[in-house]
Amino acid sequence: MKRVLGWVSGVVLALVMTFWCVTATADLALSAGIYGTPGTYKVERCYDTDYSRKNSDYSCHGDFTPDGGTADDAVYVRLTDTGRDYPDGSTFDAREGIEPDTIQRTGFWGVVGELWQVAISVAVLAILAYQAIKPHGEAAQRREAHRRQPSRRQKAADRFGSAVVAAGLVGILSWIAMLAEPTS
Repeated sequence: MKRVLGWVSGVVLALVMTFWCVTATADLALSAGIYGTPGTYKVERCYDTDYSRKNSDYSCHGDFTPDGGTADDAVYVRLTDTGRDYPDGSTFDAREGIEPDTIQRTGFWGVVGELWQVAISVAVLAILAYQAIKPHGEAAQRREAHRRQPSRRQKAADRFGSAVVAAGLVGILSWIAMLAEPTS
C-alpha cells in the first residue's frame, strides 16, 4: 500500500511539475525574445494584494505600447504576481505574447525572473525520475554493492542525480540574482 501511494503521489507531482515547467518555459522564451511583440510597458500604479503585509504580492496596472507604436496603439494590461513594486510611471522593455494580456519583462532581469521557475521544476522532475529509476530494496542494493561496475539502471539514476544538482544550482543562483535586482 505504501509503495502504491508513493507511485500515485509521484505521478500527481510529476504532472503538476510538468505543467509548471511548460508554462514557465513559455514565459522564459517570451522574456528571452524568442517570440512575441516587442514593446514597452508603462506602469500606471502597483499595489500590494496581500493585506496582511507579511508576504507582499504586487499587482500592477499600465499600458503596453508595441515598438514603433503611438499612445493610440497602447493596450491596457494588468500584471499580477509581479513580485515587486514598480514605481508609478516607470517603464521597462516587455514582450506581448500570443494573447494580448500576456506581457513579460525582457532582458537579463526578465530572463532571470523566469529561469528559476524552469530550473526548480526540472530539478523536481529529475528527483522523481531518480526515485523511479534507482534500484530499490535491500536485495538490489546488495547486488549493486558486489558488482565491479554499476548497473545501467544505477548509471541512469546517477545521471538524473547530476541533473538535480545542476538544475537546483541554476534555480537557486537565478533566484538569488532576482532578489539582488536593483529597484530603480
